[in-house]
Amino acid sequence: MVVMTLTNAPCPPGIPDASRSPETPSPSGIPGTLNAPGAPRSAIAPATRGVIQLAVAMVLSGTIGVFVLESGAEPATAAWFRCAIGSVAMGLYSLGRGYFRSSGYTQRLVLLAAAGGVALVTNWVLLFAAYRNTSIGIATVAYHVQPFLLILAAAVVLRERVTRVQVLWVALGFVGLLLIAQPWRQAASGAYVLGIFQAVAAAALYAVATLIAKRITGVRPHVTVVIQLVVGAVLLAPLVSWGVSGGGVGGGGGVGAAVATGWPWLLGLGVIHTGVMYLLMYSAFPVLRTPVIAVLGFIYPVVALVVDVVVYGTSLSLPQIMGVFAILAAGVANTRPGRRGAAES
Repeated sequence: MVVMTLTNAPCPPGIPDASRSPETPSPSGIPGTLNAPGAPRSAIAPATRGVIQLAVAMVLSGTIGVFVLESGAEPATAAWFRCAIGSVAMGLYSLGRGYFRSSGYTQRLVLLAAAGGVALVTNWVLLFAAYRNTSIGIATVAYHVQPFLLILAAAVVLRERVTRVQVLWVALGFVGLLLIAQPWRQAASGAYVLGIFQAVAAAALYAVATLIAKRITGVRPHVTVVIQLVVGAVLLAPLVSWGVSGGGVGGGGGVGAAVATGWPWLLGLGVIHTGVMYLLMYSAFPVLRTPVIAVLGFIYPVVALVVDVVVYGTSLSLPQIMGVFAILAAGVANTRPGRRGAAES
């Protein structure tokens, strides 16, 4: 979110991964940094650390919707605050650690990071709007076509081989999404249908951000996050309602109202769900293969559904519960062809 996203994503065959990189991952798991001579080796393997980091990031992702809705800000305003606060938090952290002096960035990599930032923040705006038009749980599950889109995009763009079995599991995942969203039961609600489309469009942009980030190797992920957040803040500034009242797509208030009543939620959105979460994600991606990233991503919708039920009292029907299990089964099954490789990365 992740965008997450999002780096050396978990790979079906054909996507370069950290195990083939000419550089050796550091004990900290940060891509592009080399093990210094005599430096102590970590007891945790890079891939294991990456799994833990991404799992925590996905749990945090599942609570984003509550922070967005409780802030009272409209989608573009909430996304702008996320970029502005997150860029300051990550910028100060990176400055204090000296990462700007040794970031390893070239002009080409900066442009790639900026392009990924455009896709990432646009995906945020659409997803935040979908929260209001549907619900946190429904929007998140619809948004979770992203792992399947990532696999399909890798096949088309990167020419990775996709087996018939993988296609069948992807199809099952989409069936699960339909069971959860149940658009046929909401035909009279234009806002509901719009919210589903917004969530799917956000998922497509997140997959784009993931594929772009996959190409950003050998550099500090902290600096990648800062570049993308600054780009997002600049990009969203003209779309923000700077007064008290909102007026953007998806409802909600403007900057004045958000600061007056929702600043704790916006602060959490910037520091926790951006600074901390994206640091974890970008640290994990370079050492994980695409199927591993995809299956860990299923933590996100499950947490979002639980939060939606606990916080807002949203109830799930039996078909929706079946849909949850369908997408989880599809996600787990899609990791099986690369299971051994993932363990070795």
